[in-house]
Amino acid sequence: MSIRKVVVVVSLAAILFVLAGLTPAAEMKLNLAPKSETVYKVVTGSGKDYQFVQPSINKTKAQHTIGKMEMVFAQKIESVDSQGNAVANITIKQLKYFSETPQGKKADFDSTKDPNKSDPLSQLIGASYKIKIAPAGGIEVIDTSAARSIIKSGSVAGAIADKLFSDEEMARRHQVMAMFDAGKCLCEKDRRKEAKTASSNKKANPKDSKKVSNKSCKKGDQWSSIEASPSGMLSPKTFEKIYTLTDLKKQNGQTIAVVDMNAAPSSKRAEDLSAKEPAAGFFAKMFDEKDKFTGKMVINLTTGEIDSYQETLKAEWFAAETSEDQKSDKGPDQLTMSFSYIYSIEKVK
Repeated sequence: MSIRKVVVVVSLAAILFVLAGLTPAAEMKLNLAPKSETVYKVVTGSGKDYQFVQPSINKTKAQHTIGKMEMVFAQKIESVDSQGNAVANITIKQLKYFSETPQGKKADFDSTKDPNKSDPLSQLIGASYKIKIAPAGGIEVIDTSAARSIIKSGSVAGAIADKLFSDEEMARRHQVMAMFDAGKCLCEKDRRKEAKTASSNKKANPKDSKKVSNKSCKKGDQWSSIEASPSGMLSPKTFEKIYTLTDLKKQNGQTIAVVDMNAAPSSKRAEDLSAKEPAAGFFAKMFDEKDKFTGKMVINLTTGEIDSYQETLKAEWFAAETSEDQKSDKGPDQLTMSFSYIYSIEKVK
């Protein structure tokens, strides 16, 4: 190879290296700025379905339960301290709420429809409250007294408002769970090595898992967290959510990250697994169970704003008579139960 060709090859390699290194790594944290304002639409909800089919008597029994909330809100950052914690004022702009009990009783409210203007829940439009948003995505409720006092408890609307402004519901609505452990991101090879080391080290301090660094993440890096299943599962369990930074790019001078999530049941116990929902034990073992828990986030790391973020869980339990217990030649009795959960937030403007 001639000297000229060598120079050309080396030059091209250098150019490709520079181009590939435009966004080599970035800190996965919320860099919110004072005085910035963003409008979001958030959707949270879950549903349960129950179906019992008895071919022997041509009978099917079904029940359906659902609860869903959709809110459009303005998020204005009032201040940011030296650690990056941002105080945000949240103002409700639109609200939708729908629920249905197994008995068919419904609650349906939509602030954008004229017939709902007289509904007590319409008083919540324009209501504000304050929260503190940490760089790692966690939130702390600062002041909700004014919002909580708008509708008195004791009525159907009051019960909905109480839940809407509970600390638990506000955390679910505003926290960015995908960012919680991003400071511990590792490449897949190192992550497996760390997991193997942790499992073999019985003297490891549990508190060490809570130490979060400001480590920069690269495309392909992963991090994970152990979390309790959403409320309502037939058999409450814990999931290990594995987040993968699938893309990291420059767009209009800003850094955009894309994170995919895939979760699987874990034998580890999440700290927030509710004692109110004991495992179904032997009853749950009677069923064949399958679930799928996935998610995706697109985030602007330069502004700290979420472009979109969604997590969905679909679980199903199925049981059928054994051949010895079958009552007819029409087929076995079958019981199917399912559970679905969704969290979705997207930037409106």
